[in-house]
Parts: sequence; structure tokens; C-alpha cells
Amino acid sequence: MAARVELPHPHLIWLRSAVTLLISAVIGQAGFAAAAIGKRDKSYLVFHAIGAGVTITLAIACAICFTVLRRTAGRVLLWLAWLTAAAIVVQFTLGKLEIADVHIFLGVLIAMLTTALTSWTYRRPPPTESAG
Repeated sequence: MAARVELPHPHLIWLRSAVTLLISAVIGQAGFAAAAIGKRDKSYLVFHAIGAGVTITLAIACAICFTVLRRTAGRVLLWLAWLTAAAIVVQFTLGKLEIADVHIFLGVLIAMLTTALTSWTYRRPPPTESAG
């Protein structure tokens, strides 16, 4: 007899999906940035610029998702989601202003914030009946 697979609570599926898309975009951005640094061929900067729009959109959407499901997400993850989104907005602005040194430093912090948000979201227990 096959073992029964039980899906996580739907709120957790939404939160985990949102944060997985966000961390994927952040990692992609880091890859495009690393490929562009020190190269004469600046074609990767085009992908990095396109990815910036995708990443900022996903960051805000993720923060909205955590806000809508705040009873499941909890206070810490809610604030971390919005802090990550705010940092990405600042990052986007620094990129547009071509302030590379602070942009790179903040990019590392964003990667760490997003990793923490992802890790803690996947460890989040399912909501109780009163929260769901």
C-alpha cells in the first residue's frame, strides 16, 4: 500500500511559493551581476537590469502575500518580508543611480535577508484553526 502524502496548509503553500520565487530572482540577479563584473562585454548588465524589474515586483508581491496571510506568517516574517522588499527598492534606486559600491554591498545583505526569510518560512508551523 502506498504511503499517503499530505500537503502543507494552503497558507504555507502560498507563503513558501512567494518566497521561493523571490529568492530565485535574488540569486539570478547575483549571477547576472557576477557575470558582468570585470567583463568588457556588458550584455549581462542588460539581463541584470531586466531582472531588477522582475525582482522588485516579486519582492513587493511577496510582502503583500505575507501581509494578507499575516496571521499564518507571524509578526517576525511579516516584518522581514517588508524589510526585504524595502531593501530591494533601495537597491533598485542605487542601481538606477549607478552607485555601484553601495549597490553591491546591499546586494549581499539582500541575499542574506532573503535566505533568512526563505529558511524561516519553510520552518513555519501550520496555522491553528483560529488563524486559518
